Amino acid sequence: MEQHLIRAMALVQDFVQGSADLERTLSEITGLATEAVGADMAGLTIRDERGRPTTVVYTDRMVPEIDQVQYDHDRGPCLDASRTQTVFEVRDARQEDRWPEFAASAVRHGLRSTLSMPVVAAKNGLGALNFYDHRVSYFDPAKRDLAATFAGHCAITGLYWNTASEASGLAAAMESRAVIEQAKGVIMASTRSTADEAFGMLRDQSQRENRKLRDIAVEIVQRQAR
Repeated sequence: MEQHLIRAMALVQDFVQGSADLERTLSEITGLATEAVGADMAGLTIRDERGRPTTVVYTDRMVPEIDQVQYDHDRGPCLDASRTQTVFEVRDARQEDRWPEFAASAVRHGLRSTLSMPVVAAKNGLGALNFYDHRVSYFDPAKRDLAATFAGHCAITGLYWNTASEASGLAAAMESRAVIEQAKGVIMASTRSTADEAFGMLRDQSQRENRKLRDIAVEIVQRQAR
């Protein structure tokens, strides 16, 4: 178990340093978590920018099939774990009445107990790391503690990715704004228009040609530089 934890920490470090991609990192962490906890299978549910849940990585093809039932009915332990940042456990799916559709799907796939650990970063629920097993009441306190540790590794990776994505998006937005301002200056100088009128000309051309305003601004600036 200790080796699995050390390896997971190394994976997170490799990702942060830029030597591994997101999907591979999360997939390997999920695989290590499954082995360390000793569960039959596991999967990681993450919410996209629109809040829609998706099973992004999994150790068995049955996992997304089971999870999809939760997504279709908008209820289930992994969704509740993500939304409330609370651990949810199913001890015996045959006797589970909180999430009947999910329980029925688990039973059909030969599974009895499940454990959903919230993946939380900066007080935000990113998703849930979910474990599945064919044994009844399989997840004891020691296994839950282990699962929580691996969920933390997923959270660190997810938080870093979100932060990097936001920074990249901000940089792109700033770059777009700068080139648009340059294009406005060119238009103002050539047409003796005001800043608002220059921007209106850019906007009208963008709508007329069905092109991004930034692309038109880039062309204007490049033409001026020749």
